[in-house]
Amino acid sequence: MAAATDPDTYLDTICYPVERYLPGFAVRGEERLISALITDALLNEPVGFERIRTIPVDKSLDTIGDFILDFVIIDNFATKERYIAQQIDDFCQWYGKKENLRYFAKTGFQLPKYILWGPGERKQQKWDQLATTILADRFGMLVAVLYLEKGIDAVMEFLHKHHFFKEIDKLAGHMAAGDAR
Repeated sequence: MAAATDPDTYLDTICYPVERYLPGFAVRGEERLISALITDALLNEPVGFERIRTIPVDKSLDTIGDFILDFVIIDNFATKERYIAQQIDDFCQWYGKKENLRYFAKTGFQLPKYILWGPGERKQQKWDQLATTILADRFGMLVAVLYLEKGIDAVMEFLHKHHFFKEIDKLAGHMAAGDAR
């Protein structure tokens, strides 16, 4: 049995709860998954396991996640009905809006529980601050990890499992009723 200080064991310990609940499968690229979940603030703090400091936050995951999410949104609507280009763009704008992604990441599957926060962020509960995009960004990065690990079907399955479209639609109902989150 590997020691708890063994780098691979430590990465497994960090990734296991995330893998079990979020994608539902073990990822091959554990460092990529951690990169999607670790915040810059934690990297600026002394941590108990130095290898985690060598895992850079891969900002390209956010860009990849945004494109994949747009594809899933388009696929969700364009394959069900006939829409004009402006309607498709409106869907992408609404379902991909940072505030909506933040809301979904927080309420749809409790992403703040899985993010590796810096102590100051945890104390300030950064995830509850409306001006922050950390949850939306990390959600996009998680989408990218799912895509890079298992492809578009895994992303679609994940979003379906967590009722992505229904949850964002609920937000539209709250906004119409004047309940700004």
